[in-house]
Amino acid sequence: MTPAEVADKAGTSPAYVWRVIQGKQNPNQRLIPYLNLLDPKSKDMYFAQRRKGLHEHLKTARELDELVAYHCDNPTELFVEIPTDKPIAICNSADWHIGEPGCDYGQFEKDVDTWASTDGLYTAFGGDGTENIIQASKVGSSQNQLPIAVQRGIIALAYKQCAPRNLYVSTGNHNYWSTLAVGEDWDAEIAQRYKLVYTKHAAMIWLKVGKQTYPILRMHKGRFNSSKNLTHTCKTYQRDYFPQARVIVVEHDHVAAMEQYRYDGQECVAIRTGTYATKSDFALRNGFFGAHVSNPTVVYYPDRDKIVPFKMLEDAITFLAAVR
Repeated sequence: MTPAEVADKAGTSPAYVWRVIQGKQNPNQRLIPYLNLLDPKSKDMYFAQRRKGLHEHLKTARELDELVAYHCDNPTELFVEIPTDKPIAICNSADWHIGEPGCDYGQFEKDVDTWASTDGLYTAFGGDGTENIIQASKVGSSQNQLPIAVQRGIIALAYKQCAPRNLYVSTGNHNYWSTLAVGEDWDAEIAQRYKLVYTKHAAMIWLKVGKQTYPILRMHKGRFNSSKNLTHTCKTYQRDYFPQARVIVVEHDHVAAMEQYRYDGQECVAIRTGTYATKSDFALRNGFFGAHVSNPTVVYYPDRDKIVPFKMLEDAITFLAAVR
């Protein structure tokens, strides 16, 4: 009999039987009657199993990794095509912070309706859609926020309303606190529910509009930040890591900025998104000022290489209507 079979007969564990075989432990009274049933080659079998153990472990690790990869991995390079012969606009919106006291729900509701109803307007949703204060160290703030289930419900319904012309959705550090706590990525789940492209923390999006292709880099948090030069982080990522990018969007800091400039012989745009959390206790507590609602929007032409950026969505819509 194999050690596993003997262990089952004796009502003990296979590991204990192996220790007895190796001479590391004396057999107890329950095991003694069954020792003569052991295959005499048990020790050789044990060491053979040890030799193949690494491969078995790696095989199991790969299989488990495939199961959880959905929650911890995602493509960092995507291709999105918009077949059109007219200019289109893409609104970059992030840091909604639904649930935080002081969130401008009135403007948010108006903007969701605008995104869903404006001809030629597409959306690109960045991170921190919810406030999602779940840390024990922030229990006071967590008591003042909307219930987290309501927060997720609001962004899910907003995604659903805008889904027909949405390019992608993302996560952020606030959203991701839940993933770090339990391992489940709710942003990925919501994106899958409405068949949306999920860019998670960051991604390069190759956007084809008509006959033209425009590489866009988006990320939630970045390095190289400057409080004096808000678009510095965008341009540094472009020049150090993603020279092919034409539009660089970095979120997280809540103070919007937009800069059009020329790099490597091409017109480029650096964008920092705003927020709907315009009355943030966190910002005032830590000396940050200037947060405002701003969803920078870029108009892309399909028949020639031309991009026209606007810091404010309303201005972009006026221009878009004229050129379409």
